[in-house]
Amino acid sequence: MMKNLSRNIVGGVLLVLSILVSNEVQAKSLFGKDAKKQLKEYLTEICDWIESSDIAGQGGGFGLTEARLFRTLLAGYELLGKDQRYLLAAMRWCDLVAQKQEALQLSQGNDGDPIDLTESSFAAAALAHGWNYADKRRKKTFLKVVEGYAHILTEGFKKDPFVNDQKGSEGWIIKEGSNKGAIGKRFLGDQSVIHPSTASTAAGSVLFAQLYKVTKKRSYRYLAADAIRWLIKSRRMNGKIPAIVEGVMVPGDTLKVIPHCTEAFQAATYLLNDTDLTSWMLVELDPTVRWFVRSQNGRGLWGKGSEEAVTAHIIIFLAWFYLNADTDESIPPLLDPAWKLWFNPVHAQSFGILMEKPVTGLIGLATAEMLKPGITFRKK
Repeated sequence: MMKNLSRNIVGGVLLVLSILVSNEVQAKSLFGKDAKKQLKEYLTEICDWIESSDIAGQGGGFGLTEARLFRTLLAGYELLGKDQRYLLAAMRWCDLVAQKQEALQLSQGNDGDPIDLTESSFAAAALAHGWNYADKRRKKTFLKVVEGYAHILTEGFKKDPFVNDQKGSEGWIIKEGSNKGAIGKRFLGDQSVIHPSTASTAAGSVLFAQLYKVTKKRSYRYLAADAIRWLIKSRRMNGKIPAIVEGVMVPGDTLKVIPHCTEAFQAATYLLNDTDLTSWMLVELDPTVRWFVRSQNGRGLWGKGSEEAVTAHIIIFLAWFYLNADTDESIPPLLDPAWKLWFNPVHAQSFGILMEKPVTGLIGLATAEMLKPGITFRKK
């Protein structure tokens, strides 16, 4: 499965990396023509694996992992010659999500766990992205499902959908005070107080940004922007983005929310068309870039053990920052070690690439974004 990657591995990797860290790197481009060719070959391997693995079939689902695999497929469709296999697999997933609307609205875990609004919101955002590729009939269905879910976030349930004699909720979005824009994490029956959570706020922001792109309704734009403002205002002075769950900071979980926040910052940039918001984000997030510079580990990655998979989104974050802010030539060399590992078949397998769906989705998004920034949020 990795055989195509093993050809000319040394020459290919060195070519990519030499271009990446070259003095000729421009503010609006990270890769040259030959390097992009190598990345396209890599993305082809990933998309072929996703397509053959059936992201929503037996053992599949409708959460964050599947949403990332789905977005990688659509990016591959755009970047790799409009391969119909990728589009058809992506639309199959959308159809199943739409048919099983409760997968979004009532996304329970095992044994009656509460709704996880992070998982559900990312799935709904992916379905909104899929709207762009759908036929007329599907567009109507997809939009109805996604807006129905968005209505739940903003207005809540009249009653608990799991226990009929309990109260519902008035929604999960905090609409005033210091936590304005933040979103709660889960459905908690008759609990009336909603506390902010980082992951669900980021996921909600992506959802509302995608809905704004589709509908042009200003209310969605405001909701997405307010969520972004809360995410950045919750950032520590040293640049770290804390993991806040139900109003409580979780020590040691900082890296876990980086993928969610990165996707929210990207969605705001590529979908809201708000230059003032984007400029403010770039200024405020400069300390976060410095934190990443300081915290890169000895392997040139971030985190420890299984945490190192977060490197994919840190690379996306740094590339996004580099391409949108004033040129910072300290950034491109930070990307070098990860690609050296991921392009090597042995190390790729140790990461779980083309073996495990969560990791493959993360690396797939990173590869697509290196080829075409914003491609996993909008059409080419």
